[in-house]
Amino acid sequence: MDSSPKNEPVKAFSYIRMSTDVQLQGDSLRRQLEASRAYAEQHGLQLTELKDLGVSGFRGANIASGALGTFLEVIRKGKVSRGSYLLVESIDRLSRQAPAKALQPFLEVINAGIVLVTLNPLEVFTEENLDFYRLLMALTIMQRSHEESDVKSHRLKSAWAAKRTSAGQKKLTARCPSWLRLSSDRCGFEIIEEGAAIVRRIFDEAANGYGTYTIVRRLNADGIPTFMGKGGWQNSTVNKILSSPAATGTFQPNRMESGKRIPDGEPIQDYFPRIIRQDVFETAQRGRLERWREAQPEHKKEAGPRGGRHGKQYTNLFSKLAVCDYCGEPMHYLDKGAPPKGRTYLVCSKALRGNGCEMTGRWRYDQFESTFLSFVEQLDLASLVQSSDHSNKRSELAFQIEAAEGKIKLLQENVRRAIETSMTLAEFRSELLAESIKKGEQELIEAKKLQQQLRHEIAILDQTALTYYNSPDQVAGLIERVRAARGGDVYKLRAQIASRLQSLISELRLTVDPDTQRFEVVFRDGQGMTLFVDPEDPAKFVQKISGKAPDFDVLSADGSVVQLPADEPDPHGK
Repeated sequence: MDSSPKNEPVKAFSYIRMSTDVQLQGDSLRRQLEASRAYAEQHGLQLTELKDLGVSGFRGANIASGALGTFLEVIRKGKVSRGSYLLVESIDRLSRQAPAKALQPFLEVINAGIVLVTLNPLEVFTEENLDFYRLLMALTIMQRSHEESDVKSHRLKSAWAAKRTSAGQKKLTARCPSWLRLSSDRCGFEIIEEGAAIVRRIFDEAANGYGTYTIVRRLNADGIPTFMGKGGWQNSTVNKILSSPAATGTFQPNRMESGKRIPDGEPIQDYFPRIIRQDVFETAQRGRLERWREAQPEHKKEAGPRGGRHGKQYTNLFSKLAVCDYCGEPMHYLDKGAPPKGRTYLVCSKALRGNGCEMTGRWRYDQFESTFLSFVEQLDLASLVQSSDHSNKRSELAFQIEAAEGKIKLLQENVRRAIETSMTLAEFRSELLAESIKKGEQELIEAKKLQQQLRHEIAILDQTALTYYNSPDQVAGLIERVRAARGGDVYKLRAQIASRLQSLISELRLTVDPDTQRFEVVFRDGQGMTLFVDPEDPAKFVQKISGKAPDFDVLSADGSVVQLPADEPDPHGK
């Protein structure tokens, strides 16, 4: 029976499984370890320990993704010698599934020539001694174990169902997010304001376009303590906060199945105190899930335009507008540090990634902004400085659209996870998957209707925004007022300018070459302008072409104006 070399001890594997926290905290681990070690020492066996801690045998998770499943795979590859031993406390440590399934790993081990030993009661199963009576004994133990686990499972489900029913009166568990604590009467949670402020900051920065890495870096740079009080902030911690709906007051009960945490029942709204608005949460999901999607290998080449971060002073007025004239990809806001050594630039995002665009030049951001604001009369800076009604309305609509897009991405992600989780469960349940997908699709339809409605409202608002400012002499002073603003005023004013830009402009294309530096802007009313600047001094222009097809005026640096003939090609490419 033993094919091992005579001078080497026979190998033995002790398999230890515990599925619950109670077992982990109790005496079960010590008992199993001591029994297997004592048997190995008594019989001169070389022992290797296999452990599945906190893994269910009732759902088959230990076989699907645990240490036992790995061991069975090694057996199938012929890497475990015949005559080796597998030591278990009892048969039900291998599996607590129904006998038809539990019998499979039991027989697979024995048929591979491995000696299966149960330590309590002490029984030895081999190919030679596995007769009818021993097989019947094993099946009886399997049936009894499965029934015990099935009864426990139903009791736990009933208990949790009762707890969920009374969740409004008494909380299901003392476990809660780190910015909360359970009240003494267990009927509610109290907000820990210091922690809640950190969570609000994280969501605000994510909603403003900051990625997880940047949020983590800023938290650590500002010396913000973690909820554990040590170790500094990590990407995983911030991602966990952003992906959980707990900050909006929602609690999603979960259960462990096949080694994975999966939703157990519907989310419970208003279970926790809400510390952020729902639209802020959904806007944060838009950027987070967009970045996750673009990180996947199949989507890396498909990454399209998206808005960048705004920061405390709304640094980039041209986010979501400026694109490369060569390839059509967004112009990336590149921060190389503070002056005088560092500067900020607009550079083609495709060229920055080294992904094939030939336009490798960059436009210094402060120079581009000043030049643009100086020469684009349609922006009407005067009305922005004096009145913010339109911009406030548009900013709010734009934020609601981003929240709707975030909700759509979140719902799509939930459907994807439901499908992925169902495929990995030991017991596939098609009816639950179909119900989950149906519900998700209905919510998606409603979210897309809301998105379409908001876009229609913002389009109507934009039609009223086509006002003109025709006093160039005042532009320099207005730009100076924009730059002189401080604190919250600068963010508000620059956000209003960005909102006005998005309402007026349909296209903004930049060209940055060694010999040519220009931008082309097309407004929603059909007016357009192309400005050629001096590469040596981008604050000066060489030529300005403006108008609406078929009539265009050409203004030279010397002040001369030439009207293009009607049969000349459209200088804006329209």
